[in-house]
Amino acid sequence: MKKVLIPVLSLAFCFTVIWKWTLGFSAFTIFSYTLKSAGEIPRTFPDIPMINQDGKVFNLKDLHKYVLVNFVYLNCPYVCHKVNNQLEHIYHLFDQNTIPSKLEFVTLSFDLKSDNIKKIQTYRGYFGTDISGWSFALPYQSSQQAFNQFLSKLGVWKYSVPSTGIINHSIYLFLIAPDGKIVKTFDPARDNDYTIAEQINACIAKRAI
Repeated sequence: MKKVLIPVLSLAFCFTVIWKWTLGFSAFTIFSYTLKSAGEIPRTFPDIPMINQDGKVFNLKDLHKYVLVNFVYLNCPYVCHKVNNQLEHIYHLFDQNTIPSKLEFVTLSFDLKSDNIKKIQTYRGYFGTDISGWSFALPYQSSQQAFNQFLSKLGVWKYSVPSTGIINHSIYLFLIAPDGKIVKTFDPARDNDYTIAEQINACIAKRAI
């Protein structure tokens, strides 16, 4: 009996530990764990002031429309630009009746030290001139500590590698409803562009009913 009981108890212990570490088997990476730890959706977007490529200061809560938010930094060696190329494709899946009247895109920089308005303005230009309703932005007058707290509340994982300038981070897209609630999160590494667009359209249509 003892020979059977010890392995069973050990297995139960391991099961419990894994269950706790993965938030009930729902988060198996540091990215998903951080997102899940921020709370279930819908939940309030922890809004902060932003400044866009034209020097205009704004808050998402004041837009009163759906907003799809993603995060980049301009010195990113690869993944940020890949995600934004994907986001460009998603943007063009919507018609002019949706963007910008019902939906806007906001790409927000992680890099408070290196990125500035001139840089994000130049970067935005790489995506062409027909992207009305897609803002590239920086946190406005935000300290690094305050911005890190904002990211933590949002559920975005970020780690700046010392002395390299590299910022490791999650790549989730956040859909914010007109009432300031996060209603959808998307993983562009896993979610199909057309599926993302369909789910956004479904949210917009549901609100219009």
